[in-house]
Order: sequence, then structure tokens, then C-alpha cells
Amino acid sequence: MQPSGPNQGRREVDYPFENETHVRILEVMQRRPTGYEVHGISEPGLYLVRARINDDFSCNNGDCVDTREGNIGPLSHIRHQDLSSESSSSLKDQIKHSITNNPDQHLNFFNRANSISLKMHAFQLLPKVGKSTAQDWVKKRGPNGWFDLEDVSKKLDVDAALLLAERYEMEIKDPSESPSLLELLVRSQP
Repeated sequence: MQPSGPNQGRREVDYPFENETHVRILEVMQRRPTGYEVHGISEPGLYLVRARINDDFSCNNGDCVDTREGNIGPLSHIRHQDLSSESSSSLKDQIKHSITNNPDQHLNFFNRANSISLKMHAFQLLPKVGKSTAQDWVKKRGPNGWFDLEDVSKKLDVDAALLLAERYEMEIKDPSESPSLLELLVRSQP
């Protein structure tokens, strides 16, 4: 039997940002003719978004705003090239803050990273990490893995959150970057 109406048989498309609970403000801008809007990075999905600020609320660059409190309007997606240079320059720092505030899903990358192919390890997706460094990290990780991102940073002598932030920023700038750690680690969570 075929669907009888134009929308029958189709699955409802969910609002893409319904699971986003916070926005880290990259920039507050004046809207024309009146009001203000923000450009920011959402949490936990790390999407670039914009939203209108309600008239009775104010916020500053770097603030983290709870989307459930009704102080900002609905979120809408923006592209990296739509960001001002000020927003773009603070993006990596805001992503890093998001990672350090919700480290568990990001720690899983360091604890579960394996070979992607015969010639490449998942650690090599991170900036400035080559084959020999990746092999060294696997040895340092051992069978038990790490307990937190600070442990990873200390044992690998790198800033683990910053490395992930740099990779995520690359993927936000170029969504065709593959494989996408954002999609695999952050956005695939229920």
C-alpha cells in the first residue's frame, strides 16, 4: 500500500540543534534595524551557530549561554566563512574550553584510537602527528589507557585538548575533511 498523503511515509526531520544545550559566544553583533545577535559554537555538538539575543538579556564574547533558559532565540547554522575575523580568531580557544568542560567523549578518542588502515593510525588525524609519534603514543597508552585529558597531556607532553581543538577547527573550516572526528566522536552521541 502506498502512502496517501504527501508527508505520509516520510520520517519527521528533527530540529538539528535540539540537543544543543549551550552556546559559547564568539561575537555579539548589532542587528539591523534593532537588536543584537550572537555567533557562537554550540555544545555539545560543536556547530557554528547564530541566534538572536532577547531584548532583556546581554552577554559578552567568551560567555557560555544556556539555550534552555530562553535568553537567545532559535539557533541557525552558519558557515566558517560567515564569521568575522574576531570570531574566527577566538574559535579554537572556545572549542578548547568546550572540550575541557566535557572531556569524556574526547578522552575516548585517545583511549580507543586504532589503525585506520595499514599505513595510518587515528592519532595521525591530529595536527603535527606522524606515524612514529602515533606508534609512540600507542605504547605510552598501554592496555589501560588514560584516566583524563590531563593524564594524556602529561604523558604525551602535548596539550591534548588543544590538539583536538585544532583538528575540530580544521573540520569546521572544511566540512569535507574526512574522516571527521567531529562526526565520529561528538555528533554521533545520542
